[in-house]
Amino acid sequence: MPLFRLKTVFPLIALVSIGVFFWCMERYDRSAFLRFKHPIDRANLSGSQTQLGPSSQGSTPTVSTCEVDPKLAAPLPFSEWLPRKNYTRAYFRPRIVSPDTEFHTLEEVEKPVLPPMVAMERGMVVSPENNEENFVCPEIINVDVAADDDVEETSKLLFGLATTVDRLDRLLPSLLYTYGNTKAGLIVLVPESDDDLEKQETYFRNRGLDLTLKASPLDFTARYFGMVEAFSEHIRKFRPHTTWVGFSDDDTFFLSLPTIAKELKLFDEKKKHYIGSLSEASWQVDTFGHIAFGGAGVFVSKPLLDVLMKYYDECQSWGEQPGDQKLGQCIQRFGDTQLTLWPSLYQMDMTDPVDGVYESGRKIESMHHWNSWYSKDVVKMTTVAAAAGRKSVLRRWVFDQEETINNSTGESIRHFWVLTNGYSLVKYTYGESVPDDVINFDAVEKTWPEDPRGFEERLGPLRPAEDEGVTKDRWLLHDAYVVGDNVHQFYVREEDEGHSVIEIVWLGPEGGGGGGISDHYIRGTYQQ
Repeated sequence: MPLFRLKTVFPLIALVSIGVFFWCMERYDRSAFLRFKHPIDRANLSGSQTQLGPSSQGSTPTVSTCEVDPKLAAPLPFSEWLPRKNYTRAYFRPRIVSPDTEFHTLEEVEKPVLPPMVAMERGMVVSPENNEENFVCPEIINVDVAADDDVEETSKLLFGLATTVDRLDRLLPSLLYTYGNTKAGLIVLVPESDDDLEKQETYFRNRGLDLTLKASPLDFTARYFGMVEAFSEHIRKFRPHTTWVGFSDDDTFFLSLPTIAKELKLFDEKKKHYIGSLSEASWQVDTFGHIAFGGAGVFVSKPLLDVLMKYYDECQSWGEQPGDQKLGQCIQRFGDTQLTLWPSLYQMDMTDPVDGVYESGRKIESMHHWNSWYSKDVVKMTTVAAAAGRKSVLRRWVFDQEETINNSTGESIRHFWVLTNGYSLVKYTYGESVPDDVINFDAVEKTWPEDPRGFEERLGPLRPAEDEGVTKDRWLLHDAYVVGDNVHQFYVREEDEGHSVIEIVWLGPEGGGGGGISDHYIRGTYQQ
């Protein structure tokens, strides 16, 4: 008689198989959990260092250290993950200093910044054609960045737009950057319709844009000047503490309203003030007059607003001219107030490519026409503010300055890079016999197609886009992502030898937290 019957063996085998299955699953889950807690693509920001390089048994290993994990995975969209590319990455970390700190328009970084390019196959797989010396430990570059200004002063500002609800929705990300984290009020005059304005207001407030929608029977150009009446009524009913009103277009993009509010404090708010900027294009000024152009932003003090309200009906009856022109003419006739020019507000009356203005290193506090006359994603451009603060945007740094001597001629070839933060990376190569001062980096490079003579009065003498003996290779910002406290920027260039990507990782300040993007909107309440 057999020790085990077959009908006994099969259940035992089944029980053992089930036990082995759950044991394997437990080990797999534990391994996966540990990988989740300690991913290889996580930057080491705690001050401890990751050891690189193999150790040989029986000898003291030579240990190199790296502040960040070189295997950090780039957060690429699938469309960028697919193609073969030449790729490199550098790291910056902001040292947040006083908001009043001033910097040179072109700051120098003395440490090496960009590692050599590495060939990457589809899926960011390292190509076997790379040389081993191209794999280097990236160093974190610490740079001083001014802290964001306090938002409290923005509570005295009231802005107005004349647009449509559809355009507000399309432009929502840019409006959220400008107004969404401040205490400024925002009135939007929209055409009369059967839409439920209260429901539409709730839609925008739930997304962080604190605004008041008002239906107006006026056409578009009249609605712009109609903000005079809307401002006066709103201040009387809801915001008696308002000292400044701002007329702007729906695509007026302010890089920092707290900085705007801080600079307005330099003026006596109890006096009449009319503040703005002229167009960069002289032909626009010749056409519309010596006025504050609305796309750049126009600021009027409360005492001057009171005068405008007194003569509102008369000025509104003047015709169908643009709203900013009517505003300027009404002030000229009844306001007894001269235009105070604010040169860092930009109307941007020019067409693509506008690289020269953005790369100029000049202080830019507002910009316009970025989705019409030319195309620039200002939200991607300012993404770096989440890690390094608003005042880091469009700052310039020069780095990796190298000189190669031609042994036969004794002449040198010089290379260096310029980062315009959030906009571009440009590699400059000076050929032999080219003087060091061939490029005046304080002058605006004339990159747009319009006649330069029409822009020199506002922008000053322009420098040419091309200089003899100088080669410029430009990588433009293509994408930017917030990952934790860090921001990953991707600058892209299409070259004859392939697709080229440079990733700049802005690490959040030491101690944690971003660079100053905070939201002052509290759900359930809103400021008029």
